[in-house]
Formats: sequence, C-alpha cells, structure tokens
Amino acid sequence: MSLRLRIALGTAAIAAVAAGLHFVVGYLSFSELLREDIQRDLEVWSGAVAGTLVFQQGRPALAGSDWPWVSAGGSLGFRVRKGNVIYIEGGVLPEAADPNWVWTEKPLQDGYVLEVVAYVGEYRKALAGQLRAGLVSLPLVVLLASGLGWWLAGRIARPIGQLSEAADALSQMRFPDPVPPPPGDDELSRLARSFNRMVFAVQGALERERAFTRYASHELRTPLATMQAQLEALEAGLTPQERALPETRKAIERMRGILEGLLTLSREPQVTLEPLPAGALLRSLVAGLGEAAERVRLELPDEEVWVVGDEELLKRALGNLIDNALKYSEGPVEVRLNSEGDEAVLSVRDYGDGVTEEQLERLADPFVRFHTRVAGTGLGLSLAKQAVQAMRGRLGFEPARPGLCASLRLPLVEDADA
Repeated sequence: MSLRLRIALGTAAIAAVAAGLHFVVGYLSFSELLREDIQRDLEVWSGAVAGTLVFQQGRPALAGSDWPWVSAGGSLGFRVRKGNVIYIEGGVLPEAADPNWVWTEKPLQDGYVLEVVAYVGEYRKALAGQLRAGLVSLPLVVLLASGLGWWLAGRIARPIGQLSEAADALSQMRFPDPVPPPPGDDELSRLARSFNRMVFAVQGALERERAFTRYASHELRTPLATMQAQLEALEAGLTPQERALPETRKAIERMRGILEGLLTLSREPQVTLEPLPAGALLRSLVAGLGEAAERVRLELPDEEVWVVGDEELLKRALGNLIDNALKYSEGPVEVRLNSEGDEAVLSVRDYGDGVTEEQLERLADPFVRFHTRVAGTGLGLSLAKQAVQAMRGRLGFEPARPGLCASLRLPLVEDADA
C-alpha cells in the first residue's frame, strides 16, 4: 500500500470517527432537549388543568369556562380518576397506546389522580429528521474528507517520492537534479533543501577525490620518472653522485609540493567567517616577503577596510596571488585595496607577459601553466580560487596590458566599527 493511499485512508477514518461522534453527540443532545421541552410542557398543562378543578362534596368538577385544552386544539387531553373510575375527561385522548402521545400524572386530594396527555408527534418528526440528515451527511463528509485526504496526501507524498528517487540515484553514485522544495518553510521543504545541500556536498567531495586521483596519476609521473632515471644512471655508473642527488632532490621537492597542493584541493576548507581588517592583513603579508617586499607597491585607503572572511583562507588566497605575480614578472607588483558598494576589492597586478583572452578561463584550473619557464606546480591560483569560494567571495582575472590583474572580492562588514 502506497504512502499516499495510507494517508488518504487515515484521513477518511479520522473524518468518519469525528463525524460519527459529532452526529451521535448532536442527536443525543437534541433528543434530551426535546425530552426536557416535552416534560416542561406537560408540567405546564398539568398545572393549568389542575387550576380549573374544584372539589364539591369530595367530588372533582370543572370551574369557570376558560379551559386550557380548548386553546390547545387537538394536542392535549386529560382525565381525573380515582382507581379505575374516571370522573372527568376533556380534550383529545388517544384510543390506544400511541408513541406520538406522552402521558403524565399529577396526584390530587382524596386519592384522585390527574392524567394529562400531550401530542408529541412534531417533536418526534424533528428528531427523525435530524437522524435522517445525519445519516445522509455522514457518508458525504467521509467522501469529501477522503477526496481532500487524497489530494493532501499527494501534496505530501510527491516530494517524499522525489526524495526517495533522488536518494536511490545518489546511492548508485548518480547525482540527481535538485529536488524542488515544496512551498513554505515546513519540515518537508527544509528536508528537501537539506537533501540538495547534501547532494552538492557529496558530489563536490567525489569530484575532489576524482580530481586528486586524476591529477596525482598525471602530475607525479614526471618527477617519479626523473627519480627513477637518475637512480638507474647512478647505479650503472653513468652519472656521478654530485649530479644525480640534486636532480633527485628537485624531483622529491616537486612531488612534495604537488601532493600538498592536491591534498589541500581535495579537502573541504573549514571556514570560520568573521570580521577581518583587510589592510592590516595585507601589510603583514607584504612584510613577510623578505627582499621581495621591495617590489610590492602597496596602496591602502586611509581608513581600515573590514571584510567578512576566514583569516587563514584569506592569507592563503592573497599569498598565492602575490607569489604568482612576483614569479611571473620581474617588475613591480601593485597591490591595492578599496571598496565598491558592499564589497571590498583586493587587486594584485603584475607587469609580466600576461595571458590571452582565451587563456583567462583556464587560468585557475589545477596544473595549468602557460609559462613553463618559471618553476611551479600550477596549483597556486587553484588554491586561491578554492579559498575565495569557501569564503563566498569572487576571484576574477583580466589582462592588464602589460601583465595580469587578479581581483579578489569579499563582502564588507555591515558595521564599519567592527
């Protein structure tokens, strides 16, 4: 049995029980109300009839001419008896036992008893009418509740079914399209959004793992081949030790740099966003460059610029951008900080050879190196891009002619006095 059918049947059962209880309680309440009304009328009529009786020489008689059963028409009757002997009768008396008539007795003096009978057929018709209305409306209410339950169950079961199909696809490592969250902010919509975030996280982790394997198998071949060739030549006596060891050491250093970069790219960065003084952080980075700091032209605004970011990731991104600019140019490197709207812009511009318009799109891809004369792993800009994206910022590149300009954008702190 499907979830939708179970929800619809459950809704119909609840509606049937609720409507049935409402009908029974309403019927019993109405019946009790009618019974009290009839009892009250009988007491009123009994008192009115008793008020017209007089006893002359111990026998009952009617006094006056204004008798209540006359105005009551054919709905009231009475008699006065003592034992089985009837002394007075009046009004309308049913000939036999009739459920549409109700009797009541009122004791009088000297053992006499007043019996009053009233017609209650209209009351019984009203009660029967309510019973018929309840029996007719009950299945209609259940049918309507079933229809609404089926529609509501469809609204509930549809996103659950989509989540089930998407989870099944994810279990087979087939990444589904994002599940459309239901409107509103209820549990189902939050579940759909959480599932979509989980899919993106799993997909990103798998892509990073695949990229690590692909890049490692490709990029480590060259230093491994170099090491093997040097060792084989050393063993065969074709290369002196003084020449083989430096080459082997270079290959090992290159392998270490590649592995460290790949491990960093393959991990999801741990981000702690907080207000950071961008100007002070840039001054600290430039001061730590040693002799290369003389080539850096740092331009900062008079007032500190506070950005929202992670200190370690921001240092990694800016450090890679500045290091990349210093390596690929021999002239000055300009580092500027300013604000545009609600963003801070940290730009690094070099005066090297730059890249073409077609090369810009691939500039931050791992192991992409357009100028191979400069030593490196080709991971610096990739690491910078990863760090900026983790801080929800943007990293862009544009030709500076000559050179290249990299722009890192991060949101400004709303409270400038942070």
